[in-house]
Amino acid sequence: MSDFKVNPAPQNDAPGAMLGRVIVSFVLFLGGLVLIGVGATADPAIAPYVFGGGIVAASIAFGLPMVGASRG
Repeated sequence: MSDFKVNPAPQNDAPGAMLGRVIVSFVLFLGGLVLIGVGATADPAIAPYVFGGGIVAASIAFGLPMVGASRG
């Protein structure tokens, strides 16, 4: 007899954790859009940093729901 074992199916996240990640992602995305808008009209001394922060926040918002994702 062999020692072959099948990997168990991955467990799904708790509904509260998934909902929390979706809400945080949505808030980060909207905050990123606001920062991009403020950076486009802000004082030229800080505008690149605010604009760049908005891009980073929006990018993290797209990546956050993928935390814990696995290849099917």
